[in-house]
Amino acid sequence: MVLVTMWRKIDKCYQFLKRTLLRAILAHGFVLDVGCGGGSFPLIREVVGVDVDRDSLLRCHYNYKVKADAQHLPFKDKSFDVALEMGCLPYIKEWVKALNEMKRVGRRVYLIEPLRRKERKHWFSFSELAKIGFPVFLISRTIIIKVKR
Repeated sequence: MVLVTMWRKIDKCYQFLKRTLLRAILAHGFVLDVGCGGGSFPLIREVVGVDVDRDSLLRCHYNYKVKADAQHLPFKDKSFDVALEMGCLPYIKEWVKALNEMKRVGRRVYLIEPLRRKERKHWFSFSELAKIGFPVFLISRTIIIKVKR
C-alpha cells in the first residue's frame, strides 16, 4: 500500500512537470505533436496532431489532426516551430527515420520519454542519446532531449 501511494505521488509530480514543460514548449510557437494519441496539450489552436491510429485521432481534441506515419510526415521543411514526441518512438520500427522527419519539419525538436524500470529494456542506449542530441534533461521519471540542429 505504501509503495502504491508513493508511485501515485511520483506520478502527480510527473504530470505537473510535464504540463509545465509543455507550456514552455508552446511558447516557441506552432507545434507538431507526433504520435499525438488523444492529445497532451490543452485546447490550443497552435498544435497539429499526427498519428497513424485512426481511433486515436478521433479521440484527439486538437483542432488540426493528420493521419500519417511519423516516418513520412506530409509537411514542408521547417513548417513548425517545434516538433515533439512523447513516448511514441519506441513503437516505431525505424525510429531514426521518424526522428529525421521531425528534424526536417521542425525548427526545434524535443523527445520526451519516460524512463523504464531496470527490468525493462529501453528503446535507446545512452551512447545513442549522445549522438541524437543535447541537452538531455532528467526530470522526475522522464528524459527530455533537445535534438541538435
